Amino acid sequence: MSDVIFVAATLVFFAICALYVQWCDKIIGPDDFKSSSEATVDAPDEEATGAVATAVGTHREVRT
Repeated sequence: MSDVIFVAATLVFFAICALYVQWCDKIIGPDDFKSSSEATVDAPDEEATGAVATAVGTHREVRT
């Protein structure tokens, strides 16, 4: 019996969460994001690429 109560409480919790998200969308509106297929990709800056390469460590040689 306690399993049934737990499953019911979990379903009610997620239903309340879904209603809360819909309510927030009504207040502030949905997100206006572009998917990766719709977004235009600019060429990365060389400085930014160098900083990422330094942080990641891609400037090191890999010896096998």
